[in-house]
Amino acid sequence: MKTPALDLWRKELAAGTRKKTNNDTLWRAACAEAAALEFASIPELAAAYLDDARRLILDAVRREGGVAA
Repeated sequence: MKTPALDLWRKELAAGTRKKTNNDTLWRAACAEAAALEFASIPELAAAYLDDARRLILDAVRREGGVAA
């Protein structure tokens, strides 16, 4: 299962560019992806969490004026 937000969150923590207390869109998306991993045995639920994470990131990109498809 791909978890790009969770992977990036972990990478930023390891690099010291993020603190565990940062509560932002990346953190919320990473939490949703972590929940998807936790519920991998229930595919419909895992997919819903992954969809939530993707929606959070895409909405943030759109708000910032970026291009997201």
